[in-house]
Amino acid sequence: MSLTWSREDSPTWDDAKQRIIGGAPRGALNVDFRPGQDLPGDWFVASEEGKPVGYGWLDSTWGGDTEILLAVDPERQQAGVGSFVLANIEREAARRGTNYVYNTVRDTHPDRDAVHDWLLVRGYEGNENDASLRKRVTGADEAPATPAPAATSSASGEAPEGRPPGHEESGGYVNIEDHQY
Repeated sequence: MSLTWSREDSPTWDDAKQRIIGGAPRGALNVDFRPGQDLPGDWFVASEEGKPVGYGWLDSTWGGDTEILLAVDPERQQAGVGSFVLANIEREAARRGTNYVYNTVRDTHPDRDAVHDWLLVRGYEGNENDASLRKRVTGADEAPATPAPAATSSASGEAPEGRPPGHEESGGYVNIEDHQY
């Protein structure tokens, strides 16, 4: 897989976004845009051989925290595209001085538990008072541009040497390749 990442200078709702974001399962996202409509926030596209296969969105209007959204072409799910988009969107947020990125997996999302767990494995945390999951992004150099390679379990529960933070969970190192989205 050879993916490229780019920012959209003047994002509008187009056929590719309709196919990918609009193609999300019913209840996953609240999308109500018309063709050609200008889009709020900052939009990024992951492409493979020039074809969009995923999108990332940042909304930093509330200050130190940044809301994120990501969507993957239904035909490219489970292939690492989501991990690529998430890593790059975290890096973009960190470059802007964001303290935390957060995402809310809607209760109506048909794969809510799987997406929730996918984010937990990648270092996102939640609490009982809020449906959002947050992750601290401390600096542009700490967020990987591509998904981390597979590694074996560590008995200590710590990430193998050279792994970025947020890839651990209790009970030992979790191989994120087993949690592709």
